[in-house]
Amino acid sequence: MFWWTDRYHPVAVPNFDQVGTPPYYALLVIRQLTVFSVPAFLFVSGFFSAYAVRSSKPASSWKIARARLYNLIVPYLVWSAVIFLGDVLQGLTWRPSEYLKRLALGGADPVYFYVPLLSQFYLLSPLVVPVAKTRGRWLLFASALLQLGTISLQYLSLLGKVQAPILGTMRVLTSSRLFVNWAFFFALGVVSGFHRQQLKRWLTRYKWCLLVAVVVLGSMMVVESEIVYRLTGKDWRGGALISGNLYAVAFLLCFVAFHRVSIRFSGILYQLSRRSYGIYLLHHKVIEFVARAIRQIVPWMLAYQALYQPVLVVFGVGAPLLFMAAVAKGPARRAFRYLFG
Repeated sequence: MFWWTDRYHPVAVPNFDQVGTPPYYALLVIRQLTVFSVPAFLFVSGFFSAYAVRSSKPASSWKIARARLYNLIVPYLVWSAVIFLGDVLQGLTWRPSEYLKRLALGGADPVYFYVPLLSQFYLLSPLVVPVAKTRGRWLLFASALLQLGTISLQYLSLLGKVQAPILGTMRVLTSSRLFVNWAFFFALGVVSGFHRQQLKRWLTRYKWCLLVAVVVLGSMMVVESEIVYRLTGKDWRGGALISGNLYAVAFLLCFVAFHRVSIRFSGILYQLSRRSYGIYLLHHKVIEFVARAIRQIVPWMLAYQALYQPVLVVFGVGAPLLFMAAVAKGPARRAFRYLFG
């Protein structure tokens, strides 16, 4: 919308003429309202961490965490290596220490930050789960306080109230790769796993209030993020805002509260969920390839977001699914778990 405008219109880039247009606001709303996705994955991971150790001995918690880390990290390393190889073929190389750093921080692809993040929670789960079982309220309070502190640091940085020598430390503490910035969502999932029946009964009484909260907080988040952008020029995703975090919490609790509502196409969604990690590992590079192909072959499509965006979604989900199906039925099917978890 801003950097490729010259492909279909005679202007210099970046071109911000489309800021404030209906397509701009439509994409802004979609982009912001999907910030519940990472909190939702962390919530589910925490929930099943509690479920997995419910009837297990404390010592087995480490074995469960190790198994989950193995299923998470092996496919991540495989596809990170593929991406690094693609970079080499394009003439982009780094020193060995930089490769190790990128692997540790999810630096092979921008969306891979989630793997180191979730790995931290799995490593902490044997310590967190027993606390959630016996002192769930205190765990929620402590994790909420911790997360609120990191959000406050981001606001201080935004307002320019931090001295330069401290900025480096603040960037580390507020990195999306660090567990403290998402601690409450995992803790909420673990506590919910141990007290799911009580939680459902309590939330059911307030489900319509929660639905209203989702709408109100989602609207506030979209407005706040746009105000921040207009005042500072910094493009903040809603997940970095207080309103965004409250919206994500309201969304999760609302989903649990309406657990008896039947969902259409639930069978298709269930099949998609079984392949979600594979889609996650592949989709971003697929979208990048398709976007570049459109830019070169049919650049006029870039002017029509209502057409361009669905094409990216279809390829971003469909291509990984087709590739996984081919691997599952082909001679490399034994390698499926190592490729896609």
